[in-house]
Amino acid sequence: MRHAVAAAMATAFLLTSCSLSEAPGEFEGSSEEREPVRDLDQPASVNASAWTWDAPEGVADLDGLFPVPGGVAALVDDGVVGLSGENGGVMWEHRVAGSEVFGAVAGQGRYFVLQILDPDDDEAPPRMVVLDLSTGEPVWDYQLGSGDSASGVVRGWLGNVTDEYWVTVAEGEELLAHRLGDDEEAWSVPDVADCDDVGSVDGTVMTDDVLVTAFTCYEQPEGESPVEMTEGQEFVSGFVGFAPSTGDELWRTEVSVGMFPGDAHERELTLHDSGLVTAYYPYSQIGQIVDPSTGEVRTLDEGGVLWSNEDGSLVGVWDERTRSYWTEEPGGSVRERLGDSDAGATESIINALRGDIETVGLEGGVLHMAESIPGGAGETELAVFEGFEETVPVTFTWDEESPLEVDEVRAVPGAVAVSFIDPAGRSGVIGLQ
Repeated sequence: MRHAVAAAMATAFLLTSCSLSEAPGEFEGSSEEREPVRDLDQPASVNASAWTWDAPEGVADLDGLFPVPGGVAALVDDGVVGLSGENGGVMWEHRVAGSEVFGAVAGQGRYFVLQILDPDDDEAPPRMVVLDLSTGEPVWDYQLGSGDSASGVVRGWLGNVTDEYWVTVAEGEELLAHRLGDDEEAWSVPDVADCDDVGSVDGTVMTDDVLVTAFTCYEQPEGESPVEMTEGQEFVSGFVGFAPSTGDELWRTEVSVGMFPGDAHERELTLHDSGLVTAYYPYSQIGQIVDPSTGEVRTLDEGGVLWSNEDGSLVGVWDERTRSYWTEEPGGSVRERLGDSDAGATESIINALRGDIETVGLEGGVLHMAESIPGGAGETELAVFEGFEETVPVTFTWDEESPLEVDEVRAVPGAVAVSFIDPAGRSGVIGLQ
């Protein structure tokens, strides 16, 4: 049976733990009142590991880290756990024993959306749970429609949730909006790309007012090998803005960037807390900044956006090819820059790391992460913060015999969160401050 539960909004956390056999909407958890979420600023720089959270026993690894009010959400095998960016303490959690989950932040940081599947019943429709991130409590909990199209893998696009609707992409080109609570279709846009030949929706991000959709069009000659990855192949790409409540087209901007159609297909869209939307093209290593209210697009001369301040008036840009990082204003004026002239002392520290798997942009500089820590390393360098004012190593103590592998790194309120796993199957999160 499909139904929704509108949970009363309270100023307390509810530590929620459900079993897969419970009917949607039935929650068993602690009635203990907790302090409401106190949001934190993202750190401008880091110089030490401040806290560690060990995942619950039986959690093999983490499926993602997501910035949320007050800290970070860690997606585990059977649910999600919200951790304080200040001290790593559990703020709230929602886990369903024996399940398999997909999840994402939505509603411009107001919600965490889960799709919960029964791994023992492939034909069972997924369960949709929407958590209010100001309390950690569920506000919607209902079964999705039956059939192949209801699969959590097929439907996906969990970040596209507003207060009333959930928008997915079907058949690679069609937008479908579903009402929260009953999963009925509210509106659709059958041909977003509006192409003469091959068209696709490559990515979407949702603000409260605009659904920003990236599209690509190109011609595939009949009887010839696929030209999607052919350098020099002509194509058209850009962005379209739609009204989330009606599907009405608000604007359309064609700004083709990339070396071939596949470059546009693989671009990564990010919605920043400031409301800016950015795109990054992995093959050409070029970024764009999209104003979701107008559709205006600015293509960067080099690099991609890693960081944005609260109002979007300053962004941090990283160029992988030159290993340069700088902050710039909307007109392109550079405020501060780390470049080759500063590389001497910095490179000696960075090269001491065992790899550099991820770079995180912050207001005061850029953080370079190590790939792993060997067993029995004691106090060792986990990262290096290359700042506009100084460069410092970030150390972590690891005395276990087995090595520690760094998985994902995200700047979140209160810390830079680093997920890890070791060969024994233990996983968790380290908070850098």
